[in-house]
Amino acid sequence: MTFLFVFAHPDDETVACAGTIHKLVKSGYKVIVVSATNGSAGQVTQAVQKPLASKYRGDLGALREAEFHKVCKHLGVYQSQLLQFADGQITNEEVWGELTTKIAELINYHRPEVLVTFDHSGWYYHLDHVGVSIATTLAFHQTKSPQLLLFSNFQPQQNRWQYVFPDPTLSTHQVVVEDVEHKLKALQIHESQDLEVVKQHILSQSPHVENYQLAFFKDNTNDLIEKIRTIFQVISK
Repeated sequence: MTFLFVFAHPDDETVACAGTIHKLVKSGYKVIVVSATNGSAGQVTQAVQKPLASKYRGDLGALREAEFHKVCKHLGVYQSQLLQFADGQITNEEVWGELTTKIAELINYHRPEVLVTFDHSGWYYHLDHVGVSIATTLAFHQTKSPQLLLFSNFQPQQNRWQYVFPDPTLSTHQVVVEDVEHKLKALQIHESQDLEVVKQHILSQSPHVENYQLAFFKDNTNDLIEKIRTIFQVISK
């Protein structure tokens, strides 16, 4: 079985799904991770200032792309790919045009049974995230291959984002992350990004869980839903 994760920036895959990805890989599933941009408009931590200036000649996108592929290798991903859309500039025209087309092409090529992306809030209304969520959903409906579309639900514990979240959460499934250290190592590889809030969120949970919403499914998916239930556990309401 193949799972295709589609996000907007290098580190999105780790922040919300590293535990899930690693668990799927260990269970023998093929996992493909795609980032729409290389994150070139993102922040830069003090720790990478020297290698950014010397090895990458100030090209933050190249540095973050290297981090992305290194993390995917760490997680055991079958294939990782960047689509080279401009960070911070995913427009409405691209969402309803080239971005959806590119994602549909990836779906038709890899033929995944399960597709995973942001929920429509983009976690905290980051417009790149929202655009990727919409484009991936459109591509899901335009192609035959994926039977399930799961939204990744992540709520960073920062006061400035609290006003955007629904209560209660819309999550329908969760993945319990037993190997938390493996996820923390993936966060560490994304050295250019300040992910301390995410780290503290992980350490504050016992056990740490990653949340998902079963957003859409197609005909004859009951067997598939049951098959992945060993990893994606149903949340009792």
